Amino acid sequence: MAPHLDVISWDSYPTWHAGDDVALASDVAFVHDINRCLKGGKPFMLMESVPSATNWMQSAKVKRPGMHALSSLQAVAHGSDTVQYFQWRKSRGSSEKFHGAVVDHAGHENTRVFRDVADLGVKLEKLAPVVGTTVRPDVAIVYDWENLWAMNDAQGPRRGEKGYLETCKRHYRAFWERGIPVDVIDMEQDLLRYKLVIAPMLYMLRPSVDERIAAFVEAGGTFVATYLTGVVDENDLVFLGGWPGGKLRQVLGIWDEEIDALYENDRNTAVFEAGNPFGSRDEYELCDYCALVHPEGARVLATYRDDFYAGRPVLTFNTFGDGLAFYLASNPDDRFLRDFYGALDANLGLLRSLDAELPHGVSAQLRTDGATKYVFLMNFNAEPVTLDLGAATYTDMLTGETLSGAVELDVYDVKVLAA
Repeated sequence: MAPHLDVISWDSYPTWHAGDDVALASDVAFVHDINRCLKGGKPFMLMESVPSATNWMQSAKVKRPGMHALSSLQAVAHGSDTVQYFQWRKSRGSSEKFHGAVVDHAGHENTRVFRDVADLGVKLEKLAPVVGTTVRPDVAIVYDWENLWAMNDAQGPRRGEKGYLETCKRHYRAFWERGIPVDVIDMEQDLLRYKLVIAPMLYMLRPSVDERIAAFVEAGGTFVATYLTGVVDENDLVFLGGWPGGKLRQVLGIWDEEIDALYENDRNTAVFEAGNPFGSRDEYELCDYCALVHPEGARVLATYRDDFYAGRPVLTFNTFGDGLAFYLASNPDDRFLRDFYGALDANLGLLRSLDAELPHGVSAQLRTDGATKYVFLMNFNAEPVTLDLGAATYTDMLTGETLSGAVELDVYDVKVLAA
């Protein structure tokens, strides 16, 4: 329905302070980017948020100092032009009488939460030039709802939920950690403007999707596919003659004969040839699924170490036209995803929000009007961190300071750098 709507909005209620805030921040960023991409990069609206506790959660934990502004500005960083609340004033009764609000039951402004909201309002006024701006990433990840429905309806190779959303978010996080902007699109979107397109578990192929992927790679793009790719058509009917269906078999240069669905505690290992160009080590842990593939022109980069299919390909790449297509036959650990996409970044020169090494838990996100770059630098750690901006000079829009070299971010701190 997105093409028929005037504006995209969503209600965001993350469970901050319930565990790993850094991992949660990446997951929330993924959804923000979905909403930004539903209308081709047009800014969206953060329709509902809460300045402190969310009453309908198992534990209505209040936001720690700084988290309200951080989580609100994270939405702005990823494309929202609004920060809005449910609710303005706490109700006296019914099921949401303890849900967070701008004005508490006390009925006045002398509360911590009201001061947090007022402070955010001052910050948003200073960010007025950001309204209407967007970002045009070099990277796209395909996350498609119809693909999700078809996969979860399938009675194999696992029953019920297959891990599709979680897998897409894990591939996304490898870029989020490096400050590389990403579009999160469905399979119908144009691909030709990207350098790198990743389509994890693209189980269903609607008409012409395989042709558009082939055109993208042939024109010089880099494509990454995984196990459970190209299994069924738009009617949920399996492609006959071998997977992946359509042109993807030619693009990827492999035939996927069968897939081993591992038990929860099962593991295998990917073994790389000596001088592995894609990672810092020669072995990576695998779980969930192991596809058994035959190269049909593709070069083998890594193989399985264990089980009866030891020595069979687990990572391949194929030259197709002027581009490259990679096939990942199993679900690797996060270390592999960081190493693999780090190597592709070095090779492709992907757009970065900030030319700096980001400490763990620090996110950098870009918006621009084509002339001025606005870089949101966000610390999701519960302790201060320092990073090096190098020789570049920026103006912090929230304080007016000129920043370069070493910069400290306080707990749950945000700086918006203009250059």
